[in-house]
Amino acid sequence: MKRALLSLVSLLPLPPLTLVQSGCDRRATSTQCTEMLEKYVDMTSAAEPALADLRPDDPRIFAARELAKAKKKEDPSFRRVQAQCEAEVTQREYRCAMKAPNPETWQACID
Repeated sequence: MKRALLSLVSLLPLPPLTLVQSGCDRRATSTQCTEMLEKYVDMTSAAEPALADLRPDDPRIFAARELAKAKKKEDPSFRRVQAQCEAEVTQREYRCAMKAPNPETWQACID
């Protein structure tokens, strides 16, 4: 087991992940890793404290969420995590993460 993928520590409130390397599983592609990480950023951005004061029907909430996501994706650690994902995440883990309804389930997919 390897510890490390998605240690987007400072800007991204993501817990460290444990990845299982399986010799028979193909690795996720660059595009798949981007999709998977963006899904996680989407899920965690929805819980941003700055957005808690906005009502769900407030038209500003979409712009605020997009800004929060863009800030997280600009962090240099996002690029490091992208590279690590491509090296370590399997197709099975990718498929599981993409079906995850929340960050905790997403995390469990790649533990």
